Parts: sequence; C-alpha cells; structure tokens
Amino acid sequence: GLAAPGGTEIVSGDTAEGRAWLSDLAAGLWPQPLTDAGFVDAADFWEPWCVALVGGQVAALAFAARLGGQGAELGVYTLEPFRGRGLAAAVTAAWSSMPSLKDRTLFYSTSNSNTASRRVAAKLGLRRVGASLRVT
Repeated sequence: GLAAPGGTEIVSGDTAEGRAWLSDLAAGLWPQPLTDAGFVDAADFWEPWCVALVGGQVAALAFAARLGGQGAELGVYTLEPFRGRGLAAAVTAAWSSMPSLKDRTLFYSTSNSNTASRRVAAKLGLRRVGASLRVT
C-alpha cells in the first residue's frame, strides 16, 4: 500500500465517482496535455484504469495495456510537468488494488533502458520474473 504524495487524488474507473469524472472530462474540453501524450478521448482510458490528479489536473494514468481472463499488464504514463514526484508508483499501486483485478495475475513490464520505469518497480518492491528478447 503506497500512499499517494500530498495533494494527490486517485480516481478509479471501478467506482461511480471515477466513471462520472471520466464522463465529465469527455463532455468538456479535452485537456491538451492528454492529447499531446497520445490520449485522444475517453476510449483511450483502457479499463480498468485509475488516474492521479494534482490540483484537478490529470498528472498520471494507470491502465490495462493487456487484459486477459487470468492476467493483466499495466500501462502507466506520467504527464511531463508531473514527472519525478512518485505519481507513477502511486497510480501503479492504486491500479493493482482495483477490485476488477483481484482474481488476475498482474504484470509490470519495462525495458532495461527505461530508468524511470525501473525506479517505479524498485520503489514498489516488484520482483523480476524474466526477460524477453526482441529481434528487429
């Protein structure tokens, strides 16, 4: 259980509050920082999802990058102005506690070159399961 940094609110798509928040976001003016990050509309919040809000702004998102009957892989993104504050770890921890994921094996994957993502895994005490090889 990692607590979110002070001033951080976590909103989850598994709750009525979270569904209403996303509906309000989609009905209003879509934030440019989300568009800049590649999130075009509410459909890009792949369920299950949760967000960290700082001052009412989306600061970090956690979502199911892959979702199967027995497992789920996390996708996490922190918007540029909010990086380095522990928000990726906070939404990762919140995502892993979502009721809709309780019966699945959860995976956090990253590349060896993604130092920030490896720091998130270390901060949360995640254990390394294996490595993959890609030939291009």
